[in-house]
Amino acid sequence: MIFDNELHPDQILTLPIHTIKTGTKFDSTDAMKLTPANIQNSDFFSQLSNPDSGVWELIFDSIPDMVALINLENTIVKANKAMRQMVNVGEKSLIGHSCFNLMHDKGCATSNCPHLGMIRDRKPHTIQLYEPKFGMHLEISAIPIFDADNNLLGSMHIARNITIQKESEARLQEYNKELEDLNQSKDKFFSIVAHDLRSPFQGMLGFTDLILDELDELTKEEIREYLQKVRDSSYGAFSLLENLLNWSRLQTGRMQYNPSEFNLTEAVAGVISLLNSNAQGKNIQFYSTLSEDYQVFADHQMVHSILLNLATNAIKFTYPGGSVHFDATIKMIDSSDDSSTADDQQKQIEISITDTGTGMPAEALGRIFKIEDHFSLAGTSNEKGAGLGLILVKEMAEKHGGTLRVVSEEGKGSTFSFTIPLAGN
Repeated sequence: MIFDNELHPDQILTLPIHTIKTGTKFDSTDAMKLTPANIQNSDFFSQLSNPDSGVWELIFDSIPDMVALINLENTIVKANKAMRQMVNVGEKSLIGHSCFNLMHDKGCATSNCPHLGMIRDRKPHTIQLYEPKFGMHLEISAIPIFDADNNLLGSMHIARNITIQKESEARLQEYNKELEDLNQSKDKFFSIVAHDLRSPFQGMLGFTDLILDELDELTKEEIREYLQKVRDSSYGAFSLLENLLNWSRLQTGRMQYNPSEFNLTEAVAGVISLLNSNAQGKNIQFYSTLSEDYQVFADHQMVHSILLNLATNAIKFTYPGGSVHFDATIKMIDSSDDSSTADDQQKQIEISITDTGTGMPAEALGRIFKIEDHFSLAGTSNEKGAGLGLILVKEMAEKHGGTLRVVSEEGKGSTFSFTIPLAGN
């Protein structure tokens, strides 16, 4: 064949493919439309028309999916290279065996077998399953094969590895769940802001209006009483705002864990001093057994927030005339596994805050750490709360690699305990 002009190899063949056969003659116009690549293609397609050329075998083995031809007796007639590699046997070892035995180590076909469904309905059947033998998710299809008289001969059995797809779907579901949880948390956050902030501000506005309207008629003691209530409402609003901001920082990852060495006994004393006036208002006594100078390695701000929330909570649920106790215990915590030696163990301190208050019913213990429940009980003097404090305490304790425990008995009081690392570990 002679070309009048040489064309670029990427030029597309414009003649119908069925006209390209060995020995076909073209005029000079047609010849100009052929490229060397198209000449090779013409030879390839010529070989396809020859059943003895072996090209179909090459095509069959080039399919990346596992493909087998299965007869009506449910045995393999032929299998491609991908399937042979998967079961790690030669083609002769495959022929005559059942798919359910080789692929799934089953003694018989299962009820959802796509090949059986294909035989029953004479239509393609597809299933998806996880195959532990190969550690992968598979999509298996059985496509019916008919002869010229529409007699069913068997099926083309195609097994496709869809593990990556399934893992992607699982990750997407996880992301969607996380997004849903975040949206719920956001909604709860705004609900708390909109609802629970009103109460302390209404208290502050109400008592300040009362003082201003009746200032000339009020005694000093009455003014002092009302100002104390304003102070309590202000403190409640401030505490709520601080918890809301801390919770928001935790959820968005903006609250960083910054440990340093500091004196725990002094931190406890600072919280007691800060809350002493609140406790005195209910005639509640503070007691502390932290006589030693415990040095801890923890985030000072978080520990302060934990102590403040737990102590405030104890005051809230303790009856007038009751008490709140601060205790500490040194514990050895395994840092690795059950085979840890003494050298692998880490010293931690467990701080417990115990009140002589109302306690909690058993059903409440499973709800107090869930923001979606917005669970909050009124205090012994009808104090209100947003229910965020304990959620924050739990998350902050876990930031330290520690835990938060609660033991409570209705009518007798509660003990909240959390662990943080001691210094020098």
